[in-house]
Amino acid sequence: MKTDDVRTKFLDFFRSKAHKVFPSDSLVPKDDPTVLFTSAGMNQFKPYFLGMRKDVSRACSCQKCLRTDDLEKVGKTPAHHTFFEMLGNFSFGDYFKQEAIIWAWEFVTEVLKIPPEKIWVSVYKDDKEAYEVWKDKVKFPEDRIVLLGEDKNFWPANALTQGPDGPCGPCSEIFYDWGEGFGCGKKDCSPACDCGRFVEVWNLVFTQYNRREKQGKPVLEPLPSKNIDTGMGLERIASVMQGVMTNFEIDIFRPIVNEIHALCKNKTDKDRFHINAIADHVRAITFAIGDGVYPSNEDRGYVVRKIIRKASWHGYKLGIRDEFLYRIVPVVVNVMKSAYPELEKKRENIAQIIKAEEERFL
Repeated sequence: MKTDDVRTKFLDFFRSKAHKVFPSDSLVPKDDPTVLFTSAGMNQFKPYFLGMRKDVSRACSCQKCLRTDDLEKVGKTPAHHTFFEMLGNFSFGDYFKQEAIIWAWEFVTEVLKIPPEKIWVSVYKDDKEAYEVWKDKVKFPEDRIVLLGEDKNFWPANALTQGPDGPCGPCSEIFYDWGEGFGCGKKDCSPACDCGRFVEVWNLVFTQYNRREKQGKPVLEPLPSKNIDTGMGLERIASVMQGVMTNFEIDIFRPIVNEIHALCKNKTDKDRFHINAIADHVRAITFAIGDGVYPSNEDRGYVVRKIIRKASWHGYKLGIRDEFLYRIVPVVVNVMKSAYPELEKKRENIAQIIKAEEERFL
Protein backbone atom coordinates (compact mmCIF):
# COMPACT_ATOMS: atom_id res chain seq x y z
CA MET A 1 0.00 0.00 0.00
CA LYS A 2 1.39 3.39 -1.01
CA THR A 3 2.03 6.03 1.62
CA ASP A 4 -0.47 8.38 -0.04
CA ASP A 5 -3.11 5.65 0.25
CA VAL A 6 -2.45 5.16 3.96
CA ARG A 7 -2.87 8.89 4.54
CA THR A 8 -6.11 9.01 2.57
CA LYS A 9 -7.57 5.89 4.18
CA PHE A 10 -6.87 7.22 7.68
CA LEU A 11 -8.60 10.54 7.08
CA ASP A 12 -11.52 8.90 5.27
CA PHE A 13 -11.96 6.39 8.10
CA PHE A 14 -12.25 9.02 10.80
CA ARG A 15 -14.39 11.21 8.58
CA SER A 16 -16.80 8.26 8.56
CA LYS A 17 -16.72 8.37 12.38
CA ALA A 18 -17.99 11.98 12.39
CA HIS A 19 -14.56 13.61 12.75
CA LYS A 20 -13.85 16.93 11.06
CA VAL A 21 -10.81 16.58 8.81
CA PHE A 22 -8.35 19.43 9.35
CA PRO A 23 -5.56 20.20 6.87
CA SER A 24 -2.02 20.14 8.17
CA ASP A 25 -1.07 23.28 10.02
CA SER A 26 2.11 25.15 9.11
CA LEU A 27 5.41 24.02 10.60
CA VAL A 28 5.42 27.49 12.17
CA PRO A 29 2.99 27.34 15.13
CA LYS A 30 0.32 30.02 15.30
CA ASP A 31 0.01 31.97 18.56
CA ASP A 32 2.15 29.46 20.46
CA PRO A 33 5.51 30.85 21.65
CA THR A 34 6.28 27.68 23.64
CA VAL A 35 7.64 25.78 20.62
CA LEU A 36 9.74 26.74 17.58
CA PHE A 37 8.11 24.25 15.23
CA THR A 38 4.94 22.20 15.08
CA SER A 39 6.12 18.93 16.57
CA ALA A 40 2.91 16.92 17.00
CA GLY A 41 -0.56 16.60 15.58
CA MET A 42 -2.15 18.03 18.70
CA ASN A 43 -0.37 21.39 18.46
CA GLN A 44 -2.99 23.06 16.29
CA PHE A 45 -5.76 21.78 18.58
CA LYS A 46 -4.49 23.30 21.84
CA PRO A 47 -7.39 25.82 21.95
CA TYR A 48 -9.81 22.87 21.88
CA PHE A 49 -7.94 20.88 24.51
CA LEU A 50 -7.85 23.96 26.75
CA GLY A 51 -11.58 24.62 26.29
CA MET A 52 -11.00 27.96 24.55
CA ARG A 53 -12.84 26.69 21.45
CA LYS A 54 -15.81 24.34 21.46
CA ASP A 55 -17.12 24.39 17.89
CA VAL A 56 -15.61 20.95 17.16
CA SER A 57 -15.63 17.87 19.40
CA ARG A 58 -13.97 15.36 17.04
CA ALA A 59 -11.06 16.04 14.69
CA CYS A 60 -8.44 14.24 12.63
CA SER A 61 -5.45 15.34 10.59
CA CYS A 62 -2.19 14.45 8.91
CA GLN A 63 0.23 16.97 10.38
CA LYS A 64 3.64 18.05 9.11
CA CYS A 65 6.05 17.86 12.06
CA LEU A 66 9.64 18.90 12.66
CA ARG A 67 11.78 17.83 15.61
CA THR A 68 15.51 18.08 16.16
CA ASP A 69 15.83 16.30 19.53
CA ASP A 70 17.14 13.17 17.80
CA LEU A 71 19.15 14.88 15.06
CA GLU A 72 22.26 12.79 15.75
CA LYS A 73 20.27 9.55 15.44
CA VAL A 74 18.78 10.34 12.03
CA GLY A 75 20.08 7.92 9.43
CA LYS A 76 21.46 5.52 12.02
CA THR A 77 18.10 4.04 13.03
CA PRO A 78 15.15 2.80 10.93
CA ALA A 79 12.66 5.43 12.04
CA HIS A 80 14.19 8.61 13.49
CA HIS A 81 13.46 11.76 11.48
CA THR A 82 13.63 15.52 11.71
CA PHE A 83 10.64 15.96 9.36
CA PHE A 84 7.76 13.48 9.39
CA GLU A 85 3.99 13.31 9.07
CA MET A 86 1.77 12.44 12.01
CA LEU A 87 -1.67 10.92 11.57
CA GLY A 88 -3.97 11.65 14.49
CA ASN A 89 -7.54 11.53 15.73
CA PHE A 90 -8.71 13.71 18.59
CA SER A 91 -11.67 13.99 20.93
CA PHE A 92 -12.37 17.13 22.93
CA GLY A 93 -14.66 16.00 25.75
CA ASP A 94 -16.55 13.63 23.43
CA TYR A 95 -15.63 9.94 23.18
CA PHE A 96 -12.98 8.32 25.34
CA LYS A 97 -11.03 5.08 25.77
CA GLN A 98 -13.53 2.54 24.47
CA GLU A 99 -14.18 4.25 21.15
CA ALA A 100 -10.53 5.24 20.67
CA ILE A 101 -9.32 1.67 21.17
CA ILE A 102 -12.09 -0.03 19.18
CA TRP A 103 -11.69 2.36 16.22
CA ALA A 104 -7.91 1.98 16.27
CA TRP A 105 -8.31 -1.80 16.14
CA GLU A 106 -10.87 -1.51 13.35
CA PHE A 107 -8.61 0.71 11.25
CA VAL A 108 -5.51 -1.43 11.71
CA THR A 109 -7.16 -4.79 11.07
CA GLU A 110 -10.08 -4.01 8.73
CA VAL A 111 -8.87 -1.02 6.73
CA LEU A 112 -5.12 -1.66 6.63
CA LYS A 113 -5.77 -5.40 6.92
CA ILE A 114 -2.78 -6.08 9.15
CA PRO A 115 -3.11 -9.68 10.42
CA PRO A 116 -4.36 -9.54 14.05
CA GLU A 117 -1.74 -12.05 15.13
CA LYS A 118 0.98 -9.54 14.15
CA ILE A 119 -0.31 -6.99 16.65
CA TRP A 120 0.73 -6.49 20.28
CA VAL A 121 -0.44 -3.70 22.59
CA SER A 122 0.87 -2.03 25.72
CA VAL A 123 -1.22 -0.49 28.50
CA TYR A 124 -0.24 1.60 31.51
CA LYS A 125 0.06 -0.77 34.47
CA ASP A 126 -2.68 0.94 36.54
CA ASP A 127 -5.10 1.59 33.67
CA LYS A 128 -7.65 -1.16 34.28
CA GLU A 129 -10.22 0.53 32.05
CA ALA A 130 -8.05 0.41 28.92
CA TYR A 131 -6.93 -3.13 29.72
CA GLU A 132 -10.53 -4.31 29.99
CA VAL A 133 -11.52 -2.63 26.72
CA TRP A 134 -8.75 -4.51 24.91
CA LYS A 135 -9.57 -7.79 26.66
CA ASP A 136 -13.37 -7.72 26.80
CA LYS A 137 -14.49 -5.46 23.93
CA VAL A 138 -11.81 -6.12 21.32
CA LYS A 139 -11.28 -9.71 22.55
CA PHE A 140 -7.54 -9.17 22.29
CA PRO A 141 -5.39 -12.04 23.64
CA GLU A 142 -4.16 -11.25 27.13
CA ASP A 143 -0.78 -12.81 26.44
CA ARG A 144 -0.10 -10.03 23.92
CA ILE A 145 -1.12 -7.17 26.24
CA VAL A 146 1.98 -5.79 27.98
CA LEU A 147 1.68 -3.70 31.15
CA LEU A 148 4.30 -0.94 31.34
CA GLY A 149 5.15 1.86 33.76
CA GLU A 150 4.89 5.62 33.58
CA ASP A 151 8.20 5.91 31.73
CA LYS A 152 6.70 4.06 28.74
CA ASN A 153 2.92 4.35 28.93
CA PHE A 154 2.12 7.72 30.44
CA TRP A 155 2.10 11.14 28.80
CA PRO A 156 4.15 13.14 29.48
CA ALA A 157 6.54 10.35 30.44
CA ASN A 158 7.09 10.16 34.21
CA ALA A 159 4.66 13.04 34.73
CA LEU A 160 3.33 11.63 37.99
CA THR A 161 6.68 11.54 39.77
CA GLN A 162 8.64 14.21 37.91
CA GLY A 163 6.08 16.59 36.42
CA PRO A 164 5.36 18.87 34.73
CA ASP A 165 2.08 20.02 36.27
CA GLY A 166 -0.94 20.12 33.98
CA PRO A 167 -3.07 17.79 31.85
CA CYS A 168 -1.70 14.27 31.51
CA GLY A 169 -2.82 10.67 31.30
CA PRO A 170 -2.04 7.06 30.55
CA CYS A 171 -1.60 5.79 27.02
CA SER A 172 -1.94 2.55 25.11
CA GLU A 173 0.42 1.75 22.25
CA ILE A 174 -0.09 -0.54 19.27
CA PHE A 175 2.93 -2.49 18.01
CA TYR A 176 3.66 -4.50 14.88
CA ASP A 177 5.63 -7.71 15.37
CA TRP A 178 8.22 -8.36 12.67
CA GLY A 179 8.51 -11.94 13.92
CA GLU A 180 10.75 -14.18 15.97
CA GLY A 181 13.48 -14.08 13.33
CA PHE A 182 14.18 -10.42 14.10
CA GLY A 183 15.67 -8.74 17.13
CA CYS A 184 17.16 -10.42 20.19
CA GLY A 185 15.70 -13.88 19.58
CA LYS A 186 14.68 -14.36 23.22
CA LYS A 187 11.51 -16.36 23.85
CA ASP A 188 10.17 -13.75 26.27
CA CYS A 189 10.76 -10.84 23.86
CA SER A 190 7.89 -8.32 23.92
CA PRO A 191 7.26 -4.62 23.19
CA ALA A 192 9.07 -3.94 26.47
CA CYS A 193 12.28 -4.94 24.65
CA ASP A 194 14.14 -2.42 22.49
CA CYS A 195 15.73 -5.00 20.18
CA GLY A 196 13.80 -3.87 17.09
CA ARG A 197 11.47 -6.83 16.68
CA PHE A 198 8.47 -4.73 17.70
CA VAL A 199 7.78 -1.36 16.12
CA GLU A 200 5.36 1.07 17.74
CA VAL A 201 2.91 2.30 15.11
CA TRP A 202 0.20 4.11 17.10
CA ASN A 203 0.02 5.82 20.47
CA LEU A 204 -3.39 6.44 22.04
CA VAL A 205 -3.16 9.04 24.80
CA PHE A 206 -6.02 9.30 27.30
CA THR A 207 -5.79 12.80 28.79
CA GLN A 208 -7.87 12.37 31.95
CA TYR A 209 -5.90 13.93 34.82
CA ASN A 210 -4.51 17.24 35.99
CA ARG A 211 -1.19 16.76 37.74
CA ARG A 212 -0.33 19.16 40.58
CA GLU A 213 1.54 19.34 43.85
CA LYS A 214 -0.51 19.06 47.05
CA GLN A 215 1.27 19.45 50.39
CA GLY A 216 4.55 18.71 48.68
CA LYS A 217 3.34 15.54 47.00
CA PRO A 218 2.20 14.96 43.41
CA VAL A 219 -1.48 14.18 42.94
CA LEU A 220 -3.60 13.33 39.91
CA GLU A 221 -7.00 14.99 39.88
CA PRO A 222 -9.64 13.90 37.33
CA LEU A 223 -10.21 16.45 34.58
CA PRO A 224 -13.80 17.67 34.14
CA SER A 225 -13.45 17.04 30.40
CA LYS A 226 -11.52 13.99 29.20
CA ASN A 227 -9.74 14.12 25.85
CA ILE A 228 -8.23 11.74 23.29
CA ASP A 229 -4.95 12.54 21.51
CA THR A 230 -3.53 9.87 19.22
CA GLY A 231 -0.48 9.82 16.99
CA MET A 232 0.59 7.43 14.25
CA GLY A 233 3.79 8.14 12.33
CA LEU A 234 2.87 7.96 8.64
CA GLU A 235 6.31 6.86 7.48
CA ARG A 236 6.46 4.17 10.15
CA ILE A 237 3.08 2.60 9.37
CA ALA A 238 3.93 2.86 5.66
CA SER A 239 7.07 0.78 6.26
CA VAL A 240 4.90 -1.91 7.86
CA MET A 241 2.43 -1.83 4.98
CA GLN A 242 5.25 -2.05 2.42
CA GLY A 243 7.12 -4.79 4.27
CA VAL A 244 10.38 -2.90 4.75
CA MET A 245 12.11 -2.53 8.11
CA THR A 246 13.37 1.00 7.58
CA ASN A 247 11.41 4.12 6.70
CA PHE A 248 14.09 5.06 4.19
CA GLU A 249 12.97 2.22 1.92
CA ILE A 250 9.32 3.27 1.58
CA ASP A 251 7.95 4.69 -1.65
CA ILE A 252 8.17 8.39 -0.69
CA PHE A 253 11.82 8.05 0.33
CA ARG A 254 13.08 5.76 -2.42
CA PRO A 255 13.30 8.39 -5.24
CA ILE A 256 15.09 10.80 -2.90
CA VAL A 257 17.58 8.14 -1.80
CA ASN A 258 18.14 7.14 -5.44
CA GLU A 259 18.89 10.74 -6.40
CA ILE A 260 21.47 11.01 -3.62
CA HIS A 261 23.03 7.75 -4.80
CA ALA A 262 23.36 9.24 -8.28
CA LEU A 263 25.23 12.24 -6.88
CA CYS A 264 27.72 10.11 -4.96
CA LYS A 265 30.92 8.43 -6.07
CA ASN A 266 32.38 5.18 -4.77
CA LYS A 267 29.46 4.62 -2.38
CA THR A 268 29.36 1.50 -0.16
CA ASP A 269 26.98 0.02 2.39
CA LYS A 270 28.84 1.99 5.03
CA ASP A 271 27.59 5.17 3.35
CA ARG A 272 23.94 4.32 3.96
CA PHE A 273 23.89 6.34 7.19
CA HIS A 274 24.97 9.51 5.38
CA ILE A 275 22.60 8.94 2.45
CA ASN A 276 19.61 8.35 4.73
CA ALA A 277 20.44 11.40 6.83
CA ILE A 278 20.63 13.60 3.72
CA ALA A 279 17.28 12.24 2.48
CA ASP A 280 15.67 13.15 5.78
CA HIS A 281 17.31 16.56 6.06
CA VAL A 282 16.40 17.65 2.52
CA ARG A 283 12.76 16.89 3.22
CA ALA A 284 12.96 18.91 6.44
CA ILE A 285 14.52 22.01 4.89
CA THR A 286 12.25 21.85 1.83
CA PHE A 287 9.12 21.91 3.97
CA ALA A 288 10.49 24.42 6.50
CA ILE A 289 11.52 26.91 3.81
CA GLY A 290 8.24 26.23 2.04
CA ASP A 291 6.49 27.37 5.23
CA GLY A 292 8.52 30.57 5.29
CA VAL A 293 11.45 29.70 7.57
CA TYR A 294 14.68 30.92 5.97
CA PRO A 295 18.23 30.16 7.18
CA SER A 296 19.47 32.67 9.75
CA ASN A 297 21.30 32.88 13.05
CA GLU A 298 18.18 33.12 15.21
CA ASP A 299 15.38 30.85 16.39
CA ARG A 300 13.74 28.80 13.62
CA GLY A 301 16.11 30.11 10.99
CA TYR A 302 19.07 28.83 12.96
CA VAL A 303 17.52 25.35 13.10
CA VAL A 304 17.10 25.33 9.32
CA ARG A 305 20.69 26.56 8.86
CA LYS A 306 21.91 23.83 11.22
CA ILE A 307 20.07 21.10 9.29
CA ILE A 308 21.41 22.37 5.94
CA ARG A 309 24.96 22.35 7.26
CA LYS A 310 24.50 18.93 8.80
CA ALA A 311 23.30 17.61 5.44
CA SER A 312 26.25 19.28 3.70
CA TRP A 313 28.61 17.57 6.15
CA HIS A 314 27.07 14.20 5.30
CA GLY A 315 27.61 15.02 1.62
CA TYR A 316 31.25 15.83 2.29
CA LYS A 317 31.63 12.41 3.91
CA LEU A 318 30.29 10.91 0.68
CA GLY A 319 32.93 12.72 -1.37
CA ILE A 320 30.69 15.53 -2.61
CA ARG A 321 32.57 18.84 -2.76
CA ASP A 322 30.09 21.11 -4.54
CA GLU A 323 26.61 22.40 -3.75
CA PHE A 324 24.20 19.50 -4.18
CA LEU A 325 21.28 19.69 -1.76
CA TYR A 326 19.36 22.11 -3.97
CA ARG A 327 19.46 19.54 -6.78
CA ILE A 328 17.40 17.12 -4.66
CA VAL A 329 14.59 19.60 -3.96
CA PRO A 330 12.71 18.88 -7.25
CA VAL A 331 12.64 15.18 -6.35
CA VAL A 332 11.22 15.91 -2.90
CA VAL A 333 8.59 18.21 -4.38
CA ASN A 334 7.64 15.69 -7.06
CA VAL A 335 7.17 12.95 -4.46
CA MET A 336 5.19 15.09 -2.01
CA LYS A 337 3.18 17.41 -4.26
CA SER A 338 0.12 15.17 -4.41
CA ALA A 339 -0.39 15.70 -0.68
CA TYR A 340 1.10 19.21 -0.54
CA PRO A 341 0.48 20.86 -3.95
CA GLU A 342 1.60 24.25 -2.62
CA LEU A 343 5.21 23.01 -2.82
CA GLU A 344 5.15 23.03 -6.63
CA LYS A 345 4.99 26.80 -7.03
CA LYS A 346 7.63 27.30 -4.33
CA ARG A 347 10.10 24.77 -5.72
CA GLU A 348 12.49 27.17 -7.47
CA ASN A 349 12.56 29.59 -4.55
CA ILE A 350 13.28 26.78 -2.07
CA ALA A 351 16.08 25.41 -4.24
CA GLN A 352 17.70 28.83 -4.68
CA ILE A 353 17.63 29.56 -0.94
CA ILE A 354 19.26 26.21 -0.19
CA LYS A 355 21.89 26.71 -2.90
CA ALA A 356 22.78 30.15 -1.53
CA GLU A 357 23.15 28.69 1.96
CA GLU A 358 25.34 25.87 0.65
CA GLU A 359 27.59 28.38 -1.12
CA ARG A 360 27.89 30.36 2.10
CA PHE A 361 28.86 27.25 4.06
CA LEU A 362 31.22 25.67 1.53
